[in-house]
Amino acid sequence: MSRYQLKKEAKDLLNGNFVFFLLLFLPVFVIELIAEGANFKSDNVNVQVVDPSVSSIWGSWDTIGLFSSLLAGFLIVGISYVLVDLFRESQTFSDPLKKSFTIVSRGDYFIGSILISLLSFVWIFLWTFLLLVPGIIKSLAYSQAYYIYRDAIDQQQSISCRDAISKSRALMNGHKWEYFMLQISFIGWGLLIMVTFGIAAIWVQPYYHLTMANYYRHLVATSTEKRRLETAN
Repeated sequence: MSRYQLKKEAKDLLNGNFVFFLLLFLPVFVIELIAEGANFKSDNVNVQVVDPSVSSIWGSWDTIGLFSSLLAGFLIVGISYVLVDLFRESQTFSDPLKKSFTIVSRGDYFIGSILISLLSFVWIFLWTFLLLVPGIIKSLAYSQAYYIYRDAIDQQQSISCRDAISKSRALMNGHKWEYFMLQISFIGWGLLIMVTFGIAAIWVQPYYHLTMANYYRHLVATSTEKRRLETAN
């Protein structure tokens, strides 16, 4: 499927249910605002002052910013699961605020996502430590691991976080460049967020994540059809 079609399907779903997606992403927006505020405070504290209380305040804002960013990231992982289900029509457009916290609704979702994040980070860091390009390639190869892990869990299949990353690598074989170009196509939207001081994120962020969820859905469908044809032959 073309980038245009992937993004059009995402845009149509978003525009037809904007209030739902606004509420679905609302906790993420709030947490991201807290993170930005904490980072701003941290940057404006004069750490050169030889005053333990000032250094302590700076450290506190730094910690709040880091924790908020991590929390927002994990909420987005759970929301991405919801987005895939909405495309598959296996979930309804109801209880958006409750669905915002999908990542903590089940322990295996939460723990698995943390472990996948840690493993991916370590492996990508090691590849990037050698050369930048291999690190980027590996990040693209591992990009579908969260979705794969979650689908296996929901289908009551046994899967480890390492298996999910390996399956993602196999699924992305021959698709890394198209996924990279799909990511690149959102640069203009990122600039729009910057010039509107973050206001455009209310629409752009759901649009971006819907597109990525839609990409996974079509990627799995293509892979399944390919295996079916190979088996038939």
